[in-house]
Amino acid sequence: MTLTLTVIARFLHLLATVTWIGGMVTINLVLMPSLAAIDPPQRGKLLGAALERFKPLALGAMVVLLVTGVIVAPPRALLNLSTPYGVTLALKHVVVLAMVVIGLMVPFVISPRMQSLAPAPGERPSPAFIQTQKQLSVLAMVNMILGVVVLFFAAVL
Repeated sequence: MTLTLTVIARFLHLLATVTWIGGMVTINLVLMPSLAAIDPPQRGKLLGAALERFKPLALGAMVVLLVTGVIVAPPRALLNLSTPYGVTLALKHVVVLAMVVIGLMVPFVISPRMQSLAPAPGERPSPAFIQTQKQLSVLAMVNMILGVVVLFFAAVL
């Protein structure tokens, strides 16, 4: 086997996919349910620390996926809606675009809002803080589900 640019790009594309979608699965299905095992003030600290560590990984994965996606996509399939392959690829890209929008909203809109609304030690969370927490949970779950849909489209391709 020869290591060509395409082979390296495919590997990096898969690695970035696993990093981004796998991270979302881990956060949603492992970390979030596990937070109930610790005291409420510690939950925020742990979740904040986990999201801060995941943010550069997710953003880096998005960049790697964009660059490697251009390299590995068949040249005439990107905007060709006249074939089933082209339609599936276009659908996959629409879902990825939605994931990117949500993926950028969480660290740059939702997380800063949560930090600004976070209660001081001993204070009860405000309704706005609780609402923002719910928004974060919903967006995280939606993005994870969209990631699974992307994996399905990739399998179809």
